[in-house]
Amino acid sequence: MGMETEVRDPGVERRVYPRLFRSAEVKYRNFLKPTKEFSGTLAKDISAGGLRISGTQILPKDSRLVVEFSLPEGLRPIRTIARVAWQRQKAYSEGCELGIRFLEIMPEDRDRIADFVERGVVISGNFPSADLS
Repeated sequence: MGMETEVRDPGVERRVYPRLFRSAEVKYRNFLKPTKEFSGTLAKDISAGGLRISGTQILPKDSRLVVEFSLPEGLRPIRTIARVAWQRQKAYSEGCELGIRFLEIMPEDRDRIADFVERGVVISGNFPSADLS
């Protein structure tokens, strides 16, 4: 069971995976500071390639993170090494949104996410917005 590593040209945006607009609890911490506690936030959407999360703190682009979250199927949490692909300040708010791209993820975890997204899209006919809990 090896890790799958994604290598891409950082200047080109190529969305490969469909997204499902669903909320999910996400924990993350700085990859370079393993003793630091995890911070919690909410994902706004999910794909097999990454997450869009809400936050109160803008993290520098290309920051490496350890990200952990669970899917509602009840299996073990998914843990991945990821990077901040983009960030933007929310209008009229102190909050921000961050695009998180998975860099190292177990192939079976990527498959679990892809299956979850596909089931969500098929059930609703498009991209629903609902809580994962």
